[in-house]
Amino acid sequence: MDVLVSILFWIHLVALGLGGAAAFGLPVVGSKMAAANAETRPLLFSIAHGLSTLGRSGVGLLIITGPLMVWLKYNGVDGFSAWFWVKMVLVVLLLAIVIYAGINTNRAEKGDREAGMRSPRLGLAALVVFVLVIGSAVMTFG
Repeated sequence: MDVLVSILFWIHLVALGLGGAAAFGLPVVGSKMAAANAETRPLLFSIAHGLSTLGRSGVGLLIITGPLMVWLKYNGVDGFSAWFWVKMVLVVLLLAIVIYAGINTNRAEKGDREAGMRSPRLGLAALVVFVLVIGSAVMTFG
């Protein structure tokens, strides 16, 4: 069982890296959208789509591996502390932000200027929630 938990933890850390790439990368890309010229915009949009896909994949894996690890390592319900539930709510919130950021990027790509103006704020929101997820994970398992 320890080997399975170790493998899940490894997947969990990789997923955390994927989510972090999106959380830290999307604000950077979003901040460049407003000043981008017609030649640069397609490249920025493709980068944003890629980061959004990474983020959705990472957060999805976190939602799967997190509860599984806690269940296996702490024999079920005993491991589900209040901080764990705070962390899980934040992970779901992060997933929602990343999904909405992807939808918003599609709208901006089709010419919606308001969507383009929202991109940096969505990226910043994802970054803040990501950092809170990390903090609550430390409180859960620290």
